[in-house]
Amino acid sequence: MSRRRHDRNPLGQGAFHRPASWHIPHTPEPAPSPAVPPADNPLIEVLRPALRSDDPTVFWITAAPLVVELADLRHHPEELPEGVDLMDTFLEINVAETTALLHMIAAMCPDEDLRSRARVGLTSRRQPMPPQISGLADATITDTVAITDEVGENLMVELTLPRGVRAVLIAYIPRAPALFVKDAFVVGAPMEEVLHRYREIMASEGSSLDEALEVVAPADARTRLGQALALTPADEGTAGSEEQWPMLRPFVEFVVGLMPAGGTGYDEDDLLDGAPLPTSERPPWILEDGTDLVAEFTASAHAAGLERVETAADLVAYMMVVLGGGLGDPLAWNPELAEWLLTDVLPTTPILSEDQAAQVPSILPPLVAWSLERTGEDPSVIAQTLREITPLLEQFPVRRADPRMRAQRLEEQVDLALELGDPSALRLADLALLVGGFDVLAELDTTPLPTERLPLEQFPDNLRDLAAEIDAHLVDGVSALLAGQPAPDQTAELLTACRRLLARIAELDDAVLRRKASTRNTAAAIVSLIARGNELMGYAPAPLHEKDLRRAFDLRSNPSQRARNLAEAAALPHRWSGIALADPGLLLGTARAEILRKQDVLREQDPLAGPGAMGRRS
Repeated sequence: MSRRRHDRNPLGQGAFHRPASWHIPHTPEPAPSPAVPPADNPLIEVLRPALRSDDPTVFWITAAPLVVELADLRHHPEELPEGVDLMDTFLEINVAETTALLHMIAAMCPDEDLRSRARVGLTSRRQPMPPQISGLADATITDTVAITDEVGENLMVELTLPRGVRAVLIAYIPRAPALFVKDAFVVGAPMEEVLHRYREIMASEGSSLDEALEVVAPADARTRLGQALALTPADEGTAGSEEQWPMLRPFVEFVVGLMPAGGTGYDEDDLLDGAPLPTSERPPWILEDGTDLVAEFTASAHAAGLERVETAADLVAYMMVVLGGGLGDPLAWNPELAEWLLTDVLPTTPILSEDQAAQVPSILPPLVAWSLERTGEDPSVIAQTLREITPLLEQFPVRRADPRMRAQRLEEQVDLALELGDPSALRLADLALLVGGFDVLAELDTTPLPTERLPLEQFPDNLRDLAAEIDAHLVDGVSALLAGQPAPDQTAELLTACRRLLARIAELDDAVLRRKASTRNTAAAIVSLIARGNELMGYAPAPLHEKDLRRAFDLRSNPSQRARNLAEAAALPHRWSGIALADPGLLLGTARAEILRKQDVLREQDPLAGPGAMGRRS
C-alpha cells in the first residue's frame, strides 16, 4: 500500500479560497452599522457569491468562520466598540445573505443565546433559501466510511439534505504523534463519487482502495471524530488544507451532533494517554539520532560559498519545515517540488524577510544538491534537477516582487497574526497592511501628498483620451464631494491619490480600463477606493457616505462593482473591515498620522507588540 497519506480532497474541490483576511478583526474599529445600505456592507459582498454558488458547500465554508468569531466576540465584548453587537447587525439587515447566515448560526453556533436569537430572527424572514441552507435543520447522515493509511485515517461522513443535496465531510485523523483532527474539508458530491475518485487516485499510486476502506457505523464515526476533536485545540492551526480547517470546525461539530451516540471509538493505545496535540514537536531538521541537518549543510562544502551563514541557516530551516510538513521528508527535493516552492510558497510567505528572500537563488542550488547527494541520488539526477530549477530561480526575484504576490504576503501577514491569538499583533499587522508592510510602517511620515497632474505620457496612446476624460470627472467629482466638508483643503491631496491609483491600474492591468464602462462611473469608483482607504468614507465616524459620492458624481447607483474590478486590477490586498491601499503614496497625510497614532497606542498598551520575524531554530 502506498505510504502517501490520503488527506487530500479527491475532487480538487473544497478548495474554495476565502479572502485571505477573512475573519472579524478583533480591533476597536467601528463595526458595520444597520444604517449602512446592505449593498455597501462588506460582509454582504463576501456572502453573496457564496450563497449563489452552484456548489452547496461554498456557503458553509464561507460562513463557518463567522459563526466561530461571532461566538468569540460574544464572550469578549471588550474587543468591540461600546454598544456594538454584531448579532443585532445581522438581525436588522434583512436580506438573503444575513438570513442564510442566521440559519448557520441557528444550526451550529456554540453559544446557546446566539442560536436562540438567530431562531427568533428567522421567524420574520421571508427570503427563499436554497436547500443547503434551509435544509440544515433536516440534514441526516446517510453513509460513514474510513480510508486508513500507515499514519491515520480519513473519516468520511455523507450528509443528505432535502431536494437531493448530498455532500461529504472528510476529516483526516492521524494517530501519531497524537490523535487529533489534522485537516477537515467538505466536498459537494455524493459518497460514491468521492470514493470513485479516491479509487482512481490510489490505483495510480499502486495501492487499492478496497484494502484501505472500512465501513464505519455512524455511532462509531461520531465517537471517533468526537475523541479527535476533544484532543484538537480550538485554535489549532494545523498543516492541513488551510482553506477550510480549522475554520470549518463548527460545521464538523454540527455533523458530529447528527450522528447517534453510543459507538465505539479508537483503542486506548491510540490516545497516547489522552495527551493533546504537542506544541513543540521535534523540528524536521533534527533526526531521531539527534543529527542537525541544517548544521550539517552549513558546514558542508556545498555551503562554502554562501554569504551570511546565519541568515542562510534560518532560510534552510524554513524550507525543511515546508518539506517536512508537506512530504514528511526535509530532503525530498525534485523539480516539481522546487517549482511549487518557488512559484507558490516563497513568493507569498510573510515569514521571510526581504534579505532572506534575496538569498533564495543562491542558497537553493547547493541545498538541493547536498540533499539529493545525502540521500544517495544518482549524480545525473542531481544535475538534471538543478538544470530544471535554474529558470525558476532566475524568475523568482521578479515573481516575488510582483504586486499581486506582495498583496498576498500582506494578507497572509494578517492571517499569521490572527493565528497567534494576540490582539495587539493582529491590530499592528492590520496597520501594516494599510500602508504596505512593517518596513513601510517603520518609515512612515505625515507629509501631505503633493499636488500632481495625471501623467498622461505614461498611458498607452490609445488610452490617453479615455484617461483624460476620467481625470476631468475626478476633478469635478472630488471638488463636489469635499465641498462643505471641514477639511476642503484635502481636495488636492485626494486628487493626487486618485490620479496615482488610475496610473497604477493602467500600468498593471489596462484591460480593465478598456472594458465598456462609463468614465464617470470609473472616476467615482476610483474616488470610492481612495476615500475608503483613507477612512474618509464608510462607517461612522467617516464624514462621507455613498450617497455623497453618488450626488457628487451624479450617479443613480453605487459604483461598487466597478470599484471591485479596479481594486483587483490595482492588486490591492483584501481587508475584511474595509479597503487597504497598501501604499503610503495613496494615503493622505491625515490618514498616515492616524495610523501612526494607533501604532503608538498599541505600543503603549503592549511594548512587545511588533512585527514577527522568522524564528531562529533552537
